[in-house]
Amino acid sequence: MRRIALVGAGYIADVHAEAIAALDGLTVSAVVDPAQGRAQALAKKWGADKVFDSVEALIEDGSACDATHVLVPPPLHRPVAETLLRAGLPVFLEKPMAETDADCAALEEAARDGKAYLGINQNFVYHPIQKAMKAAIRLDEMGPLRHVTCTYFMPLRQLAARQFGHWMFDRPRNLLLEQAVHPLSQVVDLAGPILDMSVRAGTPRTVAEGFQMIDRWSVALQCERATAQLEFMMGCSYPIWRIDVACDDGEMSGDYLHDRLMRQTPTKWMDFYDGYANGTGAGRQLINQSRAGALRYVLSTAKLKPRSDSFFLGMKDSIAAYHEALPSGDPSQAAFARGLVAACEAIDRASPKVAPPPKIKMAKPGKERFDVVVFGGTGFIGKHLVQRLVDQGKRVAVAARSVRNLPALFANENVSVFPADIGDRDSVASLVATAPIVVNLAHGGGGADWAAIERAMVGGARTVAECCLEAGTERLIFVSSIAALYLGDAGARITCDTPPDPAPHRRGDYARAKVMAERAMLAMNRERHLPVVIVRPGVVVGEGGSPFHSGIGMYNREAHCMGWNAGDNPLPLVLAGDVADGIIRAMEASDVLGKGYNLIGDVRLSAAEYTAELAKITDRRLYYHPQSLVSQQAVEVFKWLVKQAAGRRDAAFPSYADLKSRGLVAQFDTAEEKRALGWTPVGDRDTFVREAFAGYGR
Repeated sequence: MRRIALVGAGYIADVHAEAIAALDGLTVSAVVDPAQGRAQALAKKWGADKVFDSVEALIEDGSACDATHVLVPPPLHRPVAETLLRAGLPVFLEKPMAETDADCAALEEAARDGKAYLGINQNFVYHPIQKAMKAAIRLDEMGPLRHVTCTYFMPLRQLAARQFGHWMFDRPRNLLLEQAVHPLSQVVDLAGPILDMSVRAGTPRTVAEGFQMIDRWSVALQCERATAQLEFMMGCSYPIWRIDVACDDGEMSGDYLHDRLMRQTPTKWMDFYDGYANGTGAGRQLINQSRAGALRYVLSTAKLKPRSDSFFLGMKDSIAAYHEALPSGDPSQAAFARGLVAACEAIDRASPKVAPPPKIKMAKPGKERFDVVVFGGTGFIGKHLVQRLVDQGKRVAVAARSVRNLPALFANENVSVFPADIGDRDSVASLVATAPIVVNLAHGGGGADWAAIERAMVGGARTVAECCLEAGTERLIFVSSIAALYLGDAGARITCDTPPDPAPHRRGDYARAKVMAERAMLAMNRERHLPVVIVRPGVVVGEGGSPFHSGIGMYNREAHCMGWNAGDNPLPLVLAGDVADGIIRAMEASDVLGKGYNLIGDVRLSAAEYTAELAKITDRRLYYHPQSLVSQQAVEVFKWLVKQAAGRRDAAFPSYADLKSRGLVAQFDTAEEKRALGWTPVGDRDTFVREAFAGYGR
């Protein structure tokens, strides 16, 4: 049994562990991560005996593993993998191999010096469609290969959400290494090593204040076995991942998103019948493969067969190939991966230069004093709030987990940025002590179960509040959400006196956490005189946020909004700028401590009206699909039954009350908010629509 240490305990580590468990002769024996809580949880889940906080500790142990899977962020690939290789430990490294060709060369040298096998996970080379295409070419079923065309037009969740803290947004090369390396690996796998290339890059575009990026490239390739073309674009609303292969005696078209491979070869018949035969044959292939895919999904979900989605199969086969090659190893795998990194560098060099994001100096708590500390200040609402505070001449300390690639606002002389997590009590306490007013906008993070969510969201809120009490904070603004209220009764009139949902156990985890956090804040106000004001924004829209909001409905696809109900009730919409203004007024208003205020705008479009306005602004065909509560509950119960059949005994029975509350049918009366806070949200419909969808017009 080969024992494997997982170095890095993030999302992809769980996928590696699942694939390892599905392969004979492999087991997870250790987990390495400086975040010991995360490492312990992963080790417990997959039965690993040992947990380490560094690769040095793993190496010093000497008996914890026979091989390692290095799953750390790309900037750490070289230092972590190089240390392990020089210690003689085999390394299976997540893509990209490294950030630069020079770093790749250093890793190859370390592998040679340490006599350890270095492999790189190019899992999409093992995609079932890729394997079928490659087999057909290898077996010469369609004659010699002539040309490969790859179209990779994909959404990018972080781009849509305006979250630029990921490493891939640091520079254009990183986006290529993070995303383009997938289709590029498939092209090279089919057409052979790259001999020459010609690059046409898109024009750099501004996607946020002070932040530019290139999101599209067209690359013509001369490869060893054929010519090729890569069309690459990120941030698309409609995903396409397809490879078309032209051979002397036929063609193939592989759809990597839907696991379909269409083959066409000439028949012996005349042209008119040849076209008919090929067309009907392609139709049969499409129908049969689509049916098979749906059946695999159902059987796999119900645990009647092992997991069989293409992503997992590719991961499993890639891992299996690496371990089958041990102990001798195959240096060509590292050479293949290094070639991809070199290609990404070449594409980047041939692209227009992009203005770097503003340099934001990270601060450390000290003797410096501020007017306001904002936890979670780099998020959607946070940016609007910080801008308004700066406009008022306030000195602002911004604390957040994500502090990379921030807009120019955060380089302002009156703003100091602190990397911090509300789960870290010491860092919270040191920041709270620097200002008389604290705003807690931080989400706190999620979790795999209710216990983890409660620990992050409710526990984080308590931590900030406790630190405020210790520091003698003059006022804490706790930013909650209308999700804390029950909004499923169409006859209900919601005011600032309406308490949080009295039955949080019947709500989803996010809403339940918000209820519990509010209760904690109010209890600390009553019992310990915590100077807290609770504000609950409604469905927040505006510049910097996505208009495809879950408060409107469920967006399986951008073009289709599946409504929570008929879609004709007015929704509690509010502009992010108005929320920022409400928070500032809550800092200054008198006689508001221990109370909660609902920040709901005066323009309250229905879900159907909202969709129609968004369609006009974006010049797209967008559809709102009304749904009945009964049919939605039936679907949720069916999903629950499938989970039960699959052994998911921890899955909660779907709550009808929570589903009703998502429809937001209760009516808000914000007269007291306007009076107590002196708050006046935008009331003109045209102005509201323009600001709600700012940045999304065409």
